[in-house]
Amino acid sequence: MKNKINNIFSFVLIMALLGSCETTELNLTTDPNSPNPENLDVDFTLNNIQLDFAEVFEQATEAGGEAVRLEYMFDEYDVNYNSTNSNTTVLWRTAYANVLQDIETLIPIAESSELFVHSGIARVIKAYTLMTLVDYFGDVPLTTANNGDEGELFPTVDEDTAIYDLVLTELDNAIADFEKTSLEDPANDLYYDGDVAKWTALVNTLKLKYYLNLRLSDEAGATTAINTLLNESLIDSPDSNFVFQFGTSDLPQSKHQYYVEEYEAASPGEYITNYLMWSLAVEKGIDDPRLRYYVYRQVGSFPSDEATLDNEIDCWNDPRPATYGPIDAMIPVPLPFCSLFDRGDGYWGRNHSDSDGIPPDNTKRSTFGTYPIGGRYDADDFEGINSGDGLNGQGIWPIMMNSFTYFMRAEAALILGTSDDDATMLEEAVRASITDVQALGASYISGLDQTYVPTSDDVDEYVTYVMDQYNAATTEDAKMAIIGKEYWIASFGNGVEAYNLYRRTGTPINMTPTLLGTSDFPRTFLYPAESVDRNFNIDQKSLTDKTFWDTNADGFIY
Repeated sequence: MKNKINNIFSFVLIMALLGSCETTELNLTTDPNSPNPENLDVDFTLNNIQLDFAEVFEQATEAGGEAVRLEYMFDEYDVNYNSTNSNTTVLWRTAYANVLQDIETLIPIAESSELFVHSGIARVIKAYTLMTLVDYFGDVPLTTANNGDEGELFPTVDEDTAIYDLVLTELDNAIADFEKTSLEDPANDLYYDGDVAKWTALVNTLKLKYYLNLRLSDEAGATTAINTLLNESLIDSPDSNFVFQFGTSDLPQSKHQYYVEEYEAASPGEYITNYLMWSLAVEKGIDDPRLRYYVYRQVGSFPSDEATLDNEIDCWNDPRPATYGPIDAMIPVPLPFCSLFDRGDGYWGRNHSDSDGIPPDNTKRSTFGTYPIGGRYDADDFEGINSGDGLNGQGIWPIMMNSFTYFMRAEAALILGTSDDDATMLEEAVRASITDVQALGASYISGLDQTYVPTSDDVDEYVTYVMDQYNAATTEDAKMAIIGKEYWIASFGNGVEAYNLYRRTGTPINMTPTLLGTSDFPRTFLYPAESVDRNFNIDQKSLTDKTFWDTNADGFIY
């Protein structure tokens, strides 16, 4: 924002120094760096939209992932998710100032030029962005924001239900655009390389997500709509996954952002949550086949002397909080507290919302592995990480995977009674997730010691365990707890779907609470302070405010 303001100021200063006597009309509310109908290059603008959209997803996935224990969260919700939270602020700023503004400029020009693939892609990204804004904030600006000359400096918020209605309209309009004959395909489609069939499958899958969210507020309508969608093309195979693919270049930087933050710094700056590692390595009594892809260990053991423990894992001798359950009798295994000492082989993490000082454990804590950031595979090397390790950052953002489709179909079949078989969909989902995880960096992993790479028998053993548990469950809640836990595990790298899942279903159950247990879970996030402070038409909200589709009781998740 500061650079944009400086650019405008410099332009005004130059005009003044030139001493021009001509009448010059300068609209100081227009960013000269943004496209307008007079200078817009359709391919360049679509490229820019796709890149900025990846940034929107990154910020959303980190905010949602931290809330639901997929990523480590420092401190409690009301401290971590205040109105100056960097993730939600950048999400909001990038969505409005970049993605949505560029899309509003692009669509009419693309359609008048009969570049319908361009406009269709833009509409899909607009729909996803608006749906995410509603899911994260509830009521947000729309009709009086990013509306060209008709826009207002101080936009008001629209009701979340109205924006969700527009999301569906944009998805329908995208389908209509894809069905038209376009004069040219995009010069560089970063997601599907201009494959209209795959974009269409994504639209239908986003509709599935849309209606599954609506099942709490409109069960009958959601059931009918989902049954109809089951007859349409959906993301149901690896080659139709909707991902943002990173590269390995340093100049310009094209590596996965998390890889840069962890591996380029030569030692991790983040933790892997104890709850995630416990879920993968302890809870079921067998290793999840994705464990070594998700988590890389720098060490293979924990300190044995008290002085080192006091310095590096200072909670080791603290009393176990009563809130660390088990909370629900359906899962009688005690939740992990402080560290995975019982496991004993170096899965070194941190408690959800632990706000104690950060110890000198950078060279020992576990970090991200191959999936999804393109890091190092854990083959019991127990070495510190460095730039260039693993896939050198050539990871992905898993925005909508085929496993997610099957998980959503399993939930819909179980809860709504749609025409799918819930157990079949669950097994498809788990297998699809493992396949996608193993595929990322498969050639690199094939050159490692195969002793530590899961075999097909290992995968079958895991799937059999999950399905035996599912088929033995006797209640809808118990079955949903299993679907939810497996969906949550598969969502690693995607906090958006996991955040929605948790608010929609309350699963996974028995997640570790905030360490002090005194903070409200964010049913939606606060508006960024910079928007509230500068716009008298936006009043701040509460973390306990819910989006319209979240009709679950107050306090039912923590």
